[in-house]
Amino acid sequence: MKKLQSLSLSRLTVLEFGQHLKTILKNIALLGAALITDSILINYLKQLMIKSDAYDLAMVNIAKSDETAKIAKADTLRDNIITQMERFISVFELSEIQEELDAYASLKTLFKAYKGIQRWNYEEETNGITNLITDLRSPKYKPHVVLLNMGSYVDRLEERNKQFDELFDGRILETAGKEVYDVKAMRQEMTTLYNDTTQYILSMAKVQPDADQYNKPLEVINTVRKYYNDRLVKRKPATKDTPAEPIAPMEENQ
Repeated sequence: MKKLQSLSLSRLTVLEFGQHLKTILKNIALLGAALITDSILINYLKQLMIKSDAYDLAMVNIAKSDETAKIAKADTLRDNIITQMERFISVFELSEIQEELDAYASLKTLFKAYKGIQRWNYEEETNGITNLITDLRSPKYKPHVVLLNMGSYVDRLEERNKQFDELFDGRILETAGKEVYDVKAMRQEMTTLYNDTTQYILSMAKVQPDADQYNKPLEVINTVRKYYNDRLVKRKPATKDTPAEPIAPMEENQ
């Protein structure tokens, strides 16, 4: 049965996500313009190409700007703390202590309201984190935070959010009147379109099992996804002193 190769897109870095999509689009184009006649699929691929080109331009602008690079790094730091908090809370799901189970249930419900906050655009995430911290320090949730010894996480998150906000405000002043790219928002839009496109190709390949205009693009997509998935599985987690090793573009490993 036809299926889509598993791949956690969220684990790809900003640069890796862009190069992953470019590789798929490039190799589908190499199949030949005459292969795909489905107007819906043609439009999907066209829109992906437009967004991919804009994403590339954003990457170039980031690379040229030290301040923008600092903002991206500061954003990653606060994202990582949120992820750490989510994982820390999940440990108590199996606690034998009722108070810890109650704290886990309550905090899990709270964090659901901020699900995917790491992928929100810069300004939305800053405001979201501020609200999350306010919630965590409120009478309703603070006892749970204290019980699970999460106070240091909350303090660190607040500090990282302030550091990001200071950098971002400075960048806005520096680039007044210029086009400012919010790569996180662009990535979120691209991910939605990418998922819609791949699901459409998969669905049509199942409905028309002998149609090369769907089968061949699906093969390309699965080949590229497998390449990135295999390297994510083997990649060692980043540490405080050592960043995760970046995944080289697929073309460099052929």
